[in-house]
Amino acid sequence: MPQIAKFFGVLALLASLVAPAGAAELVDRVVAVVNGNLITLFDVNTRVADMVKQTQGVALRPDDPRLDDLRRQVLESMITDMLIESEANKLKVTVSDTEIDSQIEEIKKKNNLSQQQFVTELAKEGLTLKQFRDKMRLDSIKKRLLGFMVHRKVLVTDDEIRDYYEKNKGSLSAAKSVLGPKVSGGLGFIMVPNKKQAEELRDKINSGSMSFADAAKKFSIGPGRDQGGDLGDVQIKDLAPPLRSALSAVPPGQVSEPVLLDGKAVLLVQRTASAPAEKPAAPAVAAGSNPSYEAAKEQIQELLYKQKFDKLFQEYIDNLRSKAVVEVKL
Repeated sequence: MPQIAKFFGVLALLASLVAPAGAAELVDRVVAVVNGNLITLFDVNTRVADMVKQTQGVALRPDDPRLDDLRRQVLESMITDMLIESEANKLKVTVSDTEIDSQIEEIKKKNNLSQQQFVTELAKEGLTLKQFRDKMRLDSIKKRLLGFMVHRKVLVTDDEIRDYYEKNKGSLSAAKSVLGPKVSGGLGFIMVPNKKQAEELRDKINSGSMSFADAAKKFSIGPGRDQGGDLGDVQIKDLAPPLRSALSAVPPGQVSEPVLLDGKAVLLVQRTASAPAEKPAAPAVAAGSNPSYEAAKEQIQELLYKQKFDKLFQEYIDNLRSKAVVEVKL
């Protein structure tokens, strides 16, 4: 979310937090009420202290305006978290510690990292392990809430990826962040203009007269067309409910019934070991050189997906807040 980026921008200016208990401005009081639930100044200062306790250097005075700005940003984040938690509880949306552990282990495995190496990589990106786990949990809940409430999956088209590459190829890096989405569950995806065409393609694929990959390359107007409909690694649980239901109704390796999505028809297939994705390996990129389109495509897709996802999520949160009773007193 936009506030998170601001947090670390402000933190870059901070060295350590000095907050004498006797300072008048730090006397505990209610600073926000969200649907009758209270957030106190003590709660905010505790969160701020957690964020800056790893920093070192010149002390920040309690009356420094940067500290007030940081408190306000933290408070806004806490209000948003409270709205998310309330809506998640209402819809019974949860993400267990076991799920988070599993996602972290998958990231470590795919990046060939030990636990200590993983923690070190997080530190390079300004995160502690606890912050990363909290971020993963919030991101997972965000995705599930969007799936439940918006009923559609954010899509990034090949044209959008190509356009971004042409405009930004001079500034793209071949390096990948360890925080990138590295999850299991290969997904095949075909999008066509109408349900009738989708049903005809499904019949051809099921009869063996055409492969899923060939159908995607020839007819799909959605993402992954050039890769035979391969969307790469996608968690099935993160799909919108209509897509998830269609996919769960057929065995892995078989094509789903057509699903209407944004006025178009979608066919899905969950990849299996006997039906690998037809995706060529990206060419190696020499150190210091700009990556090729194929080498940068996945990175750009993840970036554009996140941008669209964050925008849609923010709109959803704004809608939640408009319906909530929120009073800010800071």
